[in-house]
Amino acid sequence: MSAQDLSPQPDADLLVAGAGAAGLFGALVAAHHGASVLLLERDLDGPSNLLVSGGLFPGAGTRFQRDAGITDSPELFAQDVTTKADGKVDAPVLVAIAAQTAPTVHFLADTLGLPIKLLGELVAPGHAVARMHGTPKESGRELHQMLRAAARAHPRITLMADTEVTALIAQGSPARVTGLHVREARSTRALHAPAVLLATGGFASNAELLAEYIPDMKRALHIGAGANDGCAIVWARSLGADVAFMPGYQGQGHVNPPAGRTRLGMALPPKGAFMVNREGRRFISEDIGPSELAAYVLAQPGGVALEVFDARIHEFASRQGPYREACEAGHVKSADTPEALARLFGVPEAAFTATFAAFRQAASEGRDPEQGRKQFGPPLESPLYGAWVTGALAHTQGGLRVDACARVLRTDASVIEGLYAAGGAAASISGTGGAGYLPGNGLGQSFGLAMLAGQHLIGSLTGKRA
Repeated sequence: MSAQDLSPQPDADLLVAGAGAAGLFGALVAAHHGASVLLLERDLDGPSNLLVSGGLFPGAGTRFQRDAGITDSPELFAQDVTTKADGKVDAPVLVAIAAQTAPTVHFLADTLGLPIKLLGELVAPGHAVARMHGTPKESGRELHQMLRAAARAHPRITLMADTEVTALIAQGSPARVTGLHVREARSTRALHAPAVLLATGGFASNAELLAEYIPDMKRALHIGAGANDGCAIVWARSLGADVAFMPGYQGQGHVNPPAGRTRLGMALPPKGAFMVNREGRRFISEDIGPSELAAYVLAQPGGVALEVFDARIHEFASRQGPYREACEAGHVKSADTPEALARLFGVPEAAFTATFAAFRQAASEGRDPEQGRKQFGPPLESPLYGAWVTGALAHTQGGLRVDACARVLRTDASVIEGLYAAGGAAASISGTGGAGYLPGNGLGQSFGLAMLAGQHLIGSLTGKRA
Protein backbone atom coordinates (compact mmCIF):
# COMPACT_ATOMS: atom_id res chain seq x y z
CA MET A 1 0.00 0.00 0.00
CA SER A 2 1.58 3.25 -1.09
CA ALA A 3 0.86 6.94 -1.36
CA GLN A 4 -0.37 6.45 -4.92
CA ASP A 5 -3.38 4.61 -3.48
CA LEU A 6 -4.55 7.86 -1.91
CA SER A 7 -7.11 10.09 -3.56
CA PRO A 8 -6.72 13.87 -3.19
CA GLN A 9 -10.48 14.06 -2.64
CA PRO A 10 -12.19 11.65 -0.22
CA ASP A 11 -15.28 9.85 -1.46
CA ALA A 12 -16.98 10.35 1.92
CA ASP A 13 -16.25 11.20 5.53
CA LEU A 14 -16.81 7.58 6.56
CA LEU A 15 -16.70 4.21 4.81
CA VAL A 16 -18.71 1.49 6.56
CA ALA A 17 -18.01 -2.13 5.62
CA GLY A 18 -21.14 -4.18 6.33
CA ALA A 19 -24.82 -3.21 6.58
CA GLY A 20 -25.88 -5.25 9.60
CA ALA A 21 -26.72 -3.86 13.04
CA ALA A 22 -23.38 -2.17 13.71
CA GLY A 23 -22.94 -0.88 10.17
CA LEU A 24 -26.45 0.52 9.82
CA PHE A 25 -26.41 2.13 13.25
CA GLY A 26 -22.90 3.55 12.86
CA ALA A 27 -23.82 5.06 9.49
CA LEU A 28 -27.00 6.59 10.91
CA VAL A 29 -25.24 8.10 13.93
CA ALA A 30 -22.44 9.61 11.84
CA ALA A 31 -24.85 10.93 9.22
CA HIS A 32 -27.13 12.43 11.87
CA HIS A 33 -24.20 14.49 13.12
CA GLY A 34 -23.34 15.72 9.63
CA ALA A 35 -20.94 13.17 8.14
CA SER A 36 -21.26 11.81 4.61
CA VAL A 37 -21.26 8.01 4.61
CA LEU A 38 -20.77 5.24 2.06
CA LEU A 39 -22.38 2.07 3.43
CA LEU A 40 -20.97 -0.97 1.63
CA GLU A 41 -22.69 -4.36 1.56
CA ARG A 42 -21.69 -7.35 -0.56
CA ASP A 43 -24.98 -9.26 -0.18
CA LEU A 44 -27.84 -6.87 0.50
CA ASP A 45 -30.48 -9.59 0.19
CA GLY A 46 -28.56 -12.13 2.26
CA PRO A 47 -28.79 -12.83 6.00
CA SER A 48 -27.17 -10.82 8.75
CA ASN A 49 -26.87 -11.52 12.45
CA LEU A 50 -29.43 -8.79 13.08
CA LEU A 51 -31.87 -10.26 10.57
CA VAL A 52 -31.84 -13.70 12.20
CA SER A 53 -31.70 -12.43 15.79
CA GLY A 54 -34.50 -11.93 18.27
CA GLY A 55 -34.03 -8.18 17.80
CA LEU A 56 -33.86 -7.35 21.53
CA PHE A 57 -31.26 -4.98 22.97
CA PRO A 58 -30.50 -3.60 26.45
CA GLY A 59 -31.11 -0.06 27.59
CA ALA A 60 -30.03 0.83 31.11
CA GLY A 61 -31.73 3.94 32.51
CA THR A 62 -34.09 4.69 29.62
CA ARG A 63 -37.20 6.84 29.84
CA PHE A 64 -39.21 3.72 29.02
CA GLN A 65 -37.91 2.10 32.20
CA ARG A 66 -38.61 5.21 34.26
CA ASP A 67 -42.16 5.34 32.93
CA ALA A 68 -42.56 1.69 34.02
CA GLY A 69 -41.18 2.40 37.50
CA ILE A 70 -37.95 0.47 36.88
CA THR A 71 -34.74 1.79 38.41
CA ASP A 72 -31.67 0.99 36.34
CA SER A 73 -28.29 2.46 35.44
CA PRO A 74 -25.29 1.86 33.17
CA GLU A 75 -23.34 0.88 36.28
CA LEU A 76 -25.84 -1.85 37.15
CA PHE A 77 -25.79 -3.16 33.60
CA ALA A 78 -21.98 -3.21 33.57
CA GLN A 79 -22.05 -5.08 36.88
CA ASP A 80 -24.41 -7.71 35.44
CA VAL A 81 -22.19 -8.14 32.37
CA THR A 82 -19.06 -8.44 34.49
CA THR A 83 -20.67 -11.01 36.78
CA LYS A 84 -21.89 -13.12 33.85
CA ALA A 85 -18.47 -12.99 32.20
CA ASP A 86 -16.75 -13.98 35.48
CA GLY A 87 -14.81 -10.72 35.44
CA LYS A 88 -13.23 -11.39 32.05
CA VAL A 89 -14.07 -8.06 30.43
CA ASP A 90 -12.24 -4.99 29.15
CA ALA A 91 -13.59 -2.70 31.86
CA PRO A 92 -13.07 0.71 30.17
CA VAL A 93 -14.72 -0.50 26.97
CA LEU A 94 -17.59 -2.11 28.87
CA VAL A 95 -18.21 1.08 30.85
CA ALA A 96 -18.24 3.10 27.62
CA ILE A 97 -20.70 0.70 25.95
CA ALA A 98 -22.95 0.55 29.01
CA ALA A 99 -23.15 4.34 29.06
CA GLN A 100 -24.45 4.27 25.46
CA THR A 101 -27.29 1.79 26.00
CA ALA A 102 -29.89 4.37 27.03
CA PRO A 103 -28.79 6.95 24.42
CA THR A 104 -29.03 4.17 21.82
CA VAL A 105 -32.65 3.44 22.75
CA HIS A 106 -33.50 7.14 22.69
CA PHE A 107 -31.73 7.66 19.35
CA LEU A 108 -33.71 4.83 17.80
CA ALA A 109 -36.99 6.10 19.24
CA ASP A 110 -36.62 9.87 19.15
CA THR A 111 -34.16 10.61 16.34
CA LEU A 112 -35.04 7.81 13.93
CA GLY A 113 -38.68 7.64 15.00
CA LEU A 114 -38.75 3.86 15.43
CA PRO A 115 -41.61 2.43 17.55
CA ILE A 116 -39.39 1.20 20.37
CA LYS A 117 -40.89 -0.42 23.46
CA LEU A 118 -39.66 -1.90 26.74
CA LEU A 119 -40.33 -5.58 27.42
CA GLY A 120 -41.33 -4.80 30.97
CA GLU A 121 -42.44 -8.34 31.79
CA LEU A 122 -39.15 -9.95 30.76
CA VAL A 123 -36.20 -9.98 33.12
CA ALA A 124 -33.74 -11.84 30.90
CA PRO A 125 -31.44 -14.40 32.56
CA GLY A 126 -28.51 -12.65 34.22
CA HIS A 127 -30.10 -9.19 34.17
CA ALA A 128 -31.03 -7.54 37.46
CA VAL A 129 -34.07 -5.76 36.01
CA ALA A 130 -36.20 -5.65 32.88
CA ARG A 131 -34.09 -3.68 30.41
CA MET A 132 -34.63 -5.40 27.06
CA HIS A 133 -36.10 -3.16 24.37
CA GLY A 134 -37.35 -3.95 20.90
CA THR A 135 -39.78 -3.10 18.13
CA PRO A 136 -43.50 -4.00 18.19
CA LYS A 137 -43.12 -7.53 16.81
CA GLU A 138 -39.98 -8.16 18.92
CA SER A 139 -38.23 -9.43 15.82
CA GLY A 140 -34.74 -8.96 14.41
CA ARG A 141 -36.23 -9.06 10.95
CA GLU A 142 -38.50 -6.12 11.78
CA LEU A 143 -35.68 -4.08 13.37
CA HIS A 144 -33.45 -4.84 10.40
CA GLN A 145 -36.09 -3.58 7.97
CA MET A 146 -36.62 -0.40 9.96
CA LEU A 147 -32.90 0.42 10.18
CA ARG A 148 -32.43 -0.38 6.50
CA ALA A 149 -35.31 1.96 5.58
CA ALA A 150 -33.86 4.73 7.77
CA ALA A 151 -30.46 4.39 6.11
CA ARG A 152 -31.94 4.45 2.62
CA ALA A 153 -33.94 7.57 3.44
CA HIS A 154 -31.04 9.53 4.94
CA PRO A 155 -29.65 12.11 2.48
CA ARG A 156 -26.07 11.76 3.75
CA ILE A 157 -25.92 7.95 3.45
CA THR A 158 -25.27 6.19 0.15
CA LEU A 159 -26.00 2.47 0.37
CA MET A 160 -23.79 0.60 -2.11
CA ALA A 161 -25.13 -2.91 -2.75
CA ASP A 162 -23.14 -5.76 -4.33
CA THR A 163 -19.95 -4.10 -3.16
CA GLU A 164 -17.41 -6.45 -1.62
CA VAL A 165 -14.58 -5.03 0.45
CA THR A 166 -11.33 -6.85 -0.31
CA ALA A 167 -8.67 -4.96 1.65
CA LEU A 168 -7.82 -1.91 3.70
CA ILE A 169 -5.86 0.99 2.21
CA ALA A 170 -3.27 2.55 4.50
CA GLN A 171 -0.25 4.77 4.32
CA GLY A 172 2.60 5.89 6.50
CA SER A 173 4.47 4.30 9.35
CA PRO A 174 2.80 3.53 11.60
CA ALA A 175 0.05 2.93 9.09
CA ARG A 176 -3.08 5.07 9.02
CA VAL A 177 -6.16 3.68 7.28
CA THR A 178 -7.33 5.92 4.45
CA GLY A 179 -9.79 3.80 2.51
CA LEU A 180 -10.89 0.45 1.16
CA HIS A 181 -10.35 -1.65 -1.94
CA VAL A 182 -13.70 -2.91 -3.20
CA ARG A 183 -15.01 -5.21 -5.90
CA GLU A 184 -18.18 -4.35 -7.80
CA ALA A 185 -19.45 -6.87 -10.34
CA ARG A 186 -16.29 -7.63 -12.32
CA SER A 187 -14.37 -4.43 -11.59
CA THR A 188 -12.33 -3.24 -8.65
CA ARG A 189 -11.61 0.23 -7.38
CA ALA A 190 -10.42 2.19 -4.37
CA LEU A 191 -12.62 4.28 -2.09
CA HIS A 192 -11.10 6.89 0.20
CA ALA A 193 -12.18 8.50 3.45
CA PRO A 194 -10.69 9.82 6.69
CA ALA A 195 -12.17 6.86 8.53
CA VAL A 196 -13.36 3.28 8.06
CA LEU A 197 -15.78 1.36 10.29
CA LEU A 198 -15.43 -2.42 10.08
CA ALA A 199 -18.85 -3.99 10.70
CA THR A 200 -18.54 -7.20 8.71
CA GLY A 201 -19.51 -9.68 11.43
CA GLY A 202 -17.57 -12.33 13.32
CA PHE A 203 -15.94 -15.61 12.29
CA ALA A 204 -18.62 -18.22 13.00
CA SER A 205 -18.45 -19.55 9.44
CA ASN A 206 -14.65 -19.60 9.31
CA ALA A 207 -13.76 -23.24 10.03
CA GLU A 208 -10.06 -22.47 10.47
CA LEU A 209 -10.58 -19.76 13.09
CA LEU A 210 -13.26 -21.82 14.88
CA ALA A 211 -10.93 -24.80 15.10
CA GLU A 212 -8.20 -22.54 16.50
CA TYR A 213 -10.23 -20.60 19.06
CA ILE A 214 -13.56 -22.41 19.74
CA PRO A 215 -12.98 -26.10 18.92
CA ASP A 216 -15.93 -27.25 21.09
CA MET A 217 -18.37 -25.45 18.75
CA LYS A 218 -16.80 -26.14 15.38
CA ARG A 219 -19.40 -28.84 14.61
CA ALA A 220 -22.38 -26.99 16.11
CA LEU A 221 -25.23 -25.90 13.89
CA HIS A 222 -24.44 -22.35 12.75
CA ILE A 223 -27.56 -20.17 12.75
CA GLY A 224 -25.93 -16.80 12.19
CA ALA A 225 -25.22 -15.07 8.92
CA GLY A 226 -23.18 -17.15 6.50
CA ALA A 227 -20.95 -14.21 5.65
CA ASN A 228 -19.32 -14.22 9.10
CA ASP A 229 -15.96 -15.27 7.68
CA GLY A 230 -13.63 -13.22 9.89
CA CYS A 231 -12.45 -11.01 7.03
CA ALA A 232 -12.13 -7.91 9.22
CA ILE A 233 -9.74 -9.74 11.53
CA VAL A 234 -7.57 -10.76 8.59
CA TRP A 235 -7.47 -7.25 7.09
CA ALA A 236 -6.68 -5.47 10.36
CA ARG A 237 -4.10 -8.02 11.45
CA SER A 238 -2.12 -7.16 8.34
CA LEU A 239 -1.65 -3.73 9.97
CA GLY A 240 -0.61 -5.19 13.32
CA ALA A 241 -4.05 -5.18 14.96
CA ASP A 242 -4.61 -7.11 18.17
CA VAL A 243 -7.52 -9.46 18.92
CA ALA A 244 -9.25 -10.22 22.21
CA PHE A 245 -11.70 -12.71 23.77
CA MET A 246 -11.51 -14.97 20.72
CA PRO A 247 -12.91 -18.05 22.57
CA GLY A 248 -16.10 -16.13 23.39
CA TYR A 249 -19.32 -16.97 21.59
CA GLN A 250 -23.08 -16.78 21.81
CA GLY A 251 -24.65 -20.18 21.85
CA GLN A 252 -28.38 -20.75 21.47
CA GLY A 253 -30.06 -23.63 23.27
CA HIS A 254 -33.61 -23.14 21.98
CA VAL A 255 -33.12 -23.79 18.24
CA ASN A 256 -35.51 -26.10 16.40
CA PRO A 257 -33.81 -29.02 14.60
CA PRO A 258 -32.88 -30.17 12.11
CA ALA A 259 -32.19 -27.06 10.03
CA GLY A 260 -32.18 -24.46 12.80
CA ARG A 261 -34.18 -21.93 10.81
CA THR A 262 -36.45 -21.17 13.79
CA ARG A 263 -36.14 -21.08 17.56
CA LEU A 264 -38.31 -20.64 20.61
CA GLY A 265 -36.46 -17.69 22.12
CA MET A 266 -35.13 -17.12 25.62
CA ALA A 267 -38.40 -16.10 27.31
CA LEU A 268 -39.80 -19.57 28.04
CA PRO A 269 -37.62 -20.77 30.97
CA PRO A 270 -37.99 -17.52 32.97
CA LYS A 271 -41.75 -18.01 32.73
CA GLY A 272 -41.58 -21.62 33.92
CA ALA A 273 -40.74 -23.94 31.00
CA PHE A 274 -38.55 -26.99 31.61
CA MET A 275 -36.61 -29.46 29.45
CA VAL A 276 -36.21 -33.21 29.20
CA ASN A 277 -33.98 -35.34 27.01
CA ARG A 278 -35.10 -38.24 24.82
CA GLU A 279 -35.27 -40.38 27.95
CA GLY A 280 -37.88 -38.09 29.49
CA ARG A 281 -35.55 -36.79 32.20
CA ARG A 282 -34.37 -33.29 33.11
CA PHE A 283 -30.65 -32.66 32.71
CA ILE A 284 -30.01 -28.99 33.57
CA SER A 285 -31.25 -26.04 35.58
CA GLU A 286 -33.21 -24.48 32.74
CA ASP A 287 -32.92 -20.92 34.08
CA ILE A 288 -29.27 -20.63 33.05
CA GLY A 289 -28.61 -18.33 30.10
CA PRO A 290 -29.54 -19.44 26.59
CA SER A 291 -25.93 -19.27 25.45
CA GLU A 292 -24.40 -21.79 27.86
CA LEU A 293 -27.50 -23.93 27.55
CA ALA A 294 -26.46 -24.85 24.00
CA ALA A 295 -23.60 -27.11 25.07
CA TYR A 296 -25.77 -28.96 27.59
CA VAL A 297 -28.47 -29.64 25.00
CA LEU A 298 -25.89 -30.84 22.47
CA ALA A 299 -24.55 -33.29 25.06
CA GLN A 300 -27.91 -35.09 25.33
CA PRO A 301 -28.80 -38.22 23.30
CA GLY A 302 -29.22 -37.14 19.71
CA GLY A 303 -28.12 -33.60 20.63
CA VAL A 304 -31.73 -32.54 21.30
CA ALA A 305 -34.12 -31.77 24.15
CA LEU A 306 -37.88 -31.38 24.49
CA GLU A 307 -38.88 -27.97 25.86
CA VAL A 308 -42.18 -28.17 27.76
CA PHE A 309 -44.53 -25.34 28.78
CA ASP A 310 -48.21 -24.50 29.04
CA ALA A 311 -50.86 -22.22 27.51
CA ARG A 312 -49.92 -19.29 29.77
CA ILE A 313 -46.33 -19.36 28.51
CA HIS A 314 -47.43 -20.02 24.93
CA GLU A 315 -49.59 -16.89 25.00
CA PHE A 316 -46.75 -14.77 26.40
CA ALA A 317 -44.14 -16.10 23.95
CA SER A 318 -46.50 -15.56 21.00
CA ARG A 319 -45.76 -11.84 21.26
CA GLN A 320 -42.19 -12.50 20.11
CA GLY A 321 -41.20 -12.91 16.48
CA PRO A 322 -38.90 -15.95 16.77
CA TYR A 323 -41.49 -17.98 18.70
CA ARG A 324 -44.26 -17.10 16.24
CA GLU A 325 -42.05 -18.26 13.37
CA ALA A 326 -41.42 -21.57 15.16
CA CYS A 327 -45.17 -22.06 15.58
CA GLU A 328 -45.82 -21.23 11.93
CA ALA A 329 -43.19 -23.80 10.93
CA GLY A 330 -45.05 -26.50 12.88
CA HIS A 331 -42.41 -27.13 15.55
CA VAL A 332 -44.68 -26.33 18.51
CA LYS A 333 -47.32 -28.95 19.34
CA SER A 334 -49.82 -29.33 22.17
CA ALA A 335 -51.59 -32.12 24.07
CA ASP A 336 -54.23 -32.27 26.78
CA THR A 337 -52.21 -34.27 29.33
CA PRO A 338 -48.60 -35.07 30.21
CA GLU A 339 -49.13 -38.64 29.02
CA ALA A 340 -50.46 -37.46 25.66
CA LEU A 341 -47.57 -35.02 25.24
CA ALA A 342 -45.06 -37.82 25.90
CA ARG A 343 -46.71 -40.02 23.27
CA LEU A 344 -46.87 -37.11 20.80
CA PHE A 345 -43.12 -36.57 20.99
CA GLY A 346 -42.11 -40.21 21.44
CA VAL A 347 -40.46 -39.95 24.86
CA PRO A 348 -40.97 -42.65 27.54
CA GLU A 349 -44.36 -41.96 29.08
CA ALA A 350 -43.63 -43.18 32.60
CA ALA A 351 -40.35 -41.28 32.88
CA PHE A 352 -41.83 -38.09 31.49
CA THR A 353 -44.92 -38.08 33.70
CA ALA A 354 -42.75 -38.67 36.77
CA THR A 355 -40.46 -35.82 35.71
CA PHE A 356 -43.44 -33.55 35.08
CA ALA A 357 -44.89 -34.26 38.52
CA ALA A 358 -41.55 -33.67 40.22
CA PHE A 359 -41.06 -30.38 38.39
CA ARG A 360 -44.56 -29.17 39.31
CA GLN A 361 -43.75 -29.87 42.93
CA ALA A 362 -40.44 -28.03 42.65
CA ALA A 363 -42.22 -25.02 41.13
CA SER A 364 -44.85 -25.09 43.87
CA GLU A 365 -42.22 -25.18 46.63
CA GLY A 366 -39.69 -22.91 44.90
CA ARG A 367 -37.02 -25.53 45.55
CA ASP A 368 -35.34 -27.83 43.02
CA PRO A 369 -33.25 -30.54 44.73
CA GLU A 370 -32.70 -32.32 41.40
CA GLN A 371 -31.05 -29.56 39.32
CA GLY A 372 -30.77 -26.57 41.66
CA ARG A 373 -33.02 -24.28 39.65
CA LYS A 374 -33.66 -20.92 41.34
CA GLN A 375 -36.20 -19.20 39.08
CA PHE A 376 -39.71 -20.63 38.66
CA GLY A 377 -42.99 -19.53 37.21
CA PRO A 378 -46.34 -20.87 38.42
CA PRO A 379 -46.69 -24.67 38.19
CA LEU A 380 -47.51 -25.77 34.65
CA GLU A 381 -51.13 -26.62 33.88
CA SER A 382 -52.66 -28.69 31.08
CA PRO A 383 -52.98 -28.37 28.16
CA LEU A 384 -49.25 -28.61 27.61
CA TYR A 385 -47.05 -27.47 24.74
CA GLY A 386 -43.71 -28.80 23.56
CA ALA A 387 -41.05 -28.49 20.87
CA TRP A 388 -37.75 -30.19 20.12
CA VAL A 389 -34.72 -27.91 20.45
CA THR A 390 -31.00 -28.28 19.87
CA GLY A 391 -27.84 -26.30 20.60
CA ALA A 392 -26.37 -23.99 18.00
CA LEU A 393 -23.73 -21.32 17.44
CA ALA A 394 -25.32 -17.93 16.87
CA HIS A 395 -22.19 -15.82 16.51
CA THR A 396 -18.68 -15.42 17.82
CA GLN A 397 -17.84 -12.80 20.44
CA GLY A 398 -14.11 -12.40 19.97
CA GLY A 399 -12.64 -9.96 17.50
CA LEU A 400 -10.44 -6.92 17.04
CA ARG A 401 -9.36 -5.23 20.25
CA VAL A 402 -10.75 -1.70 20.45
CA ASP A 403 -10.54 1.21 22.88
CA ALA A 404 -13.39 3.10 24.52
CA CYS A 405 -13.89 5.10 21.30
CA ALA A 406 -14.16 1.91 19.18
CA ARG A 407 -10.76 2.55 17.58
CA VAL A 408 -8.82 -0.58 16.62
CA LEU A 409 -5.66 -1.17 18.64
CA ARG A 410 -2.35 -2.75 17.71
CA THR A 411 -0.67 -5.44 19.76
CA ASP A 412 1.39 -2.69 21.44
CA ALA A 413 -1.88 -0.93 22.44
CA SER A 414 -1.34 1.96 20.01
CA VAL A 415 -4.28 3.16 17.91
CA ILE A 416 -4.54 2.39 14.20
CA GLU A 417 -5.64 5.83 13.12
CA GLY A 418 -8.68 5.99 10.89
CA LEU A 419 -9.91 2.48 11.75
CA TYR A 420 -12.94 1.63 13.90
CA ALA A 421 -14.67 -1.70 14.55
CA ALA A 422 -18.05 -2.70 15.98
CA GLY A 423 -20.35 -5.70 16.11
CA GLY A 424 -18.90 -9.10 15.33
CA ALA A 425 -15.72 -7.58 13.91
CA ALA A 426 -14.80 -6.23 17.36
CA ALA A 427 -14.11 -7.97 20.65
CA SER A 428 -17.32 -8.10 22.63
CA ILE A 429 -18.17 -7.85 26.33
CA SER A 430 -18.95 -11.52 26.93
CA GLY A 431 -15.73 -12.94 28.29
CA THR A 432 -14.62 -16.34 27.05
CA GLY A 433 -16.65 -19.42 26.20
CA GLY A 434 -20.43 -19.48 25.92
CA ALA A 435 -21.30 -18.97 29.58
CA GLY A 436 -20.19 -15.32 29.59
CA TYR A 437 -22.81 -14.18 27.11
CA LEU A 438 -25.55 -12.08 28.69
CA PRO A 439 -28.73 -11.88 26.57
CA GLY A 440 -28.65 -8.71 24.52
CA ASN A 441 -24.86 -8.35 24.58
CA GLY A 442 -24.59 -8.79 20.81
CA LEU A 443 -26.81 -5.87 19.82
CA GLY A 444 -25.78 -3.93 22.91
CA GLN A 445 -22.14 -4.02 21.84
CA SER A 446 -22.97 -3.47 18.16
CA PHE A 447 -25.02 -0.36 18.83
CA GLY A 448 -22.76 0.90 21.62
CA LEU A 449 -19.47 0.69 19.72
CA ALA A 450 -21.11 2.05 16.56
CA MET A 451 -22.41 5.03 18.56
CA LEU A 452 -18.95 5.62 20.06
CA ALA A 453 -17.29 5.36 16.65
CA GLY A 454 -19.71 7.85 15.10
CA GLN A 455 -19.26 10.31 17.92
CA HIS A 456 -15.46 10.07 17.86
CA LEU A 457 -15.39 10.47 14.08
CA ILE A 458 -17.45 13.66 14.26
CA GLY A 459 -15.16 14.96 16.96
CA SER A 460 -12.08 14.28 14.85
CA LEU A 461 -13.64 15.98 11.81
CA THR A 462 -15.03 19.04 13.60
CA GLY A 463 -12.99 19.29 16.77
CA LYS A 464 -16.23 19.13 18.74
CA ARG A 465 -17.80 16.30 20.68
CA ALA A 466 -20.90 14.91 18.97
